[in-house]
Amino acid sequence: MYGGNRYEDEKAFQMSKQITLILSLFCIGACAPTQSHVERTIDNGVEVIVNREQPYIMKGEPKSLSLQEELIIDLEKESIASLGLTDVWGFDVNSEGYIYFFKSPLSQDDLVLKFDPQGNYVSSFARRGQGPGEVETPSFQKINDRDELPIMERGKSIIMLFNKNGNLVDESRLGVNIGSMGSMVYPVENGNYLIRRSLRGELEGTLDFVLSLFDPQLKEIIELDRFEIIQPIRAPKVRLPMQASVWCVSQDYIYVGNEKNGYEVRVFDYEGYLRRKIRKKYHPVKVSEEFKQTIKEKLEHTPPAVKDKIYFPDRFPAFQFIFADDKGHLFVMTFERGNNPKEYIIDIFNQGGVFIGTISLDVYLNDSFFAPGAPFDSWVTAKKDHLYALRIKPNGYKELVVYKTLWQ
Repeated sequence: MYGGNRYEDEKAFQMSKQITLILSLFCIGACAPTQSHVERTIDNGVEVIVNREQPYIMKGEPKSLSLQEELIIDLEKESIASLGLTDVWGFDVNSEGYIYFFKSPLSQDDLVLKFDPQGNYVSSFARRGQGPGEVETPSFQKINDRDELPIMERGKSIIMLFNKNGNLVDESRLGVNIGSMGSMVYPVENGNYLIRRSLRGELEGTLDFVLSLFDPQLKEIIELDRFEIIQPIRAPKVRLPMQASVWCVSQDYIYVGNEKNGYEVRVFDYEGYLRRKIRKKYHPVKVSEEFKQTIKEKLEHTPPAVKDKIYFPDRFPAFQFIFADDKGHLFVMTFERGNNPKEYIIDIFNQGGVFIGTISLDVYLNDSFFAPGAPFDSWVTAKKDHLYALRIKPNGYKELVVYKTLWQ
């Protein structure tokens, strides 16, 4: 909960913000006809942007984004497969364009492989084990603003920080129980921690995933989001895709989307204050027979005690993944099919939360049993005028595609 001073500060902030928003809305309506059709409201002092289904043409904003394929790192290639990277667990990119692949947590050698911006293998680090600088049960996190890669020891609440060269620079015990499945720790720039924990749910056969912001002393500041995961063996019935939520961090903000809120992304600052809600009107996508058949094939060898519990909703959630670039653009991957097979439409929003365009992209997400993007979040990212996305080849191997982003 907030302390007394924080509560008063927030009241004052929201009052000031509400007055500013009212004046801004008046000015927008009077002075900027290209923006006058963007619906902006205020909900309990928080700005709400309600976007229409079609992109807006905004003064000073690019009208479109195109992707130019620049590099492919093919994990089937013998020189790369020999590194043990065939079962890639995810990836991330630092500010210099170096790519860090995460191997399966069950690998017996180094768990992280570093490649240069041209796709050449450089080095490996974070050996699996129990010795100094080694990781026994890794959970890979996102690279922070200092180009450090955090790796968490699941079940031990230990976070290890590796610098861009793969050297261990810090190791600390968190002192808070974060569970194991799907847990995540992200040190944000102001010293706080964004932590996702798995806790026992109120209902039999459920887990609650809780996303919270903690201060440097690991005292919880505020809970940002909570969603429920069904444990198939113990639950009476199981919906596929499972419900989940998505998050990303960029330019001093934390973006959180939860299926229960429809097409809405909530924008928090690093102190945990809710600054904006981004909404968009959309047509829900029907769950196809093709999707159902794909799931049934994956469950072919699953015991009937689980298969008999499976059911499908009529419609997919509003979106399945979000990510942001270092310029403040928010990308929302929907379930709407794109221009080519395996591609999906990704909506693009500017720094103010206004819908400005779309792209069509083939990107691999971890598991079709889950919606949006759970339990891991390391399949697509955008930095330094490039977009990076894992995709699946027809033969089942993965490849990382690096695109140049061209705004026009």
